[in-house]
Amino acid sequence: MTNTSSTMSPRGSVIARYKSRANAEGASAWADVRCAPNIRMHIPKFEVCAEGAEEIDSKVFGLIASAGIQQELVGIHEHGLYVTCFLRLSDGSSEWDSVEVFLFDEDAVVTEIWAL
Repeated sequence: MTNTSSTMSPRGSVIARYKSRANAEGASAWADVRCAPNIRMHIPKFEVCAEGAEEIDSKVFGLIASAGIQQELVGIHEHGLYVTCFLRLSDGSSEWDSVEVFLFDEDAVVTEIWAL
């Protein structure tokens, strides 16, 4: 079953809160999301793969800050252990749509993220 914002699980709610604060707070907004020590993130558009919180912080949040990327959460859906965010991104000179898929484990810990 796919859930939307009005019927979110705690997993979906924590991602929705993070996305609503990401532009203003950057990496600090991510601090409330529980992550596995070996969390992996993949961003094919920018040829970025990162593993672990430190590498994600430097590669991903560093890229977002240096490129001035802003994001708008357009929609969020859940299906089992997956939370999918539909985003509208901009960097000041262009805009594009993106999807981020967060995979949680059974303990509500993010283990992998795909930003597509």
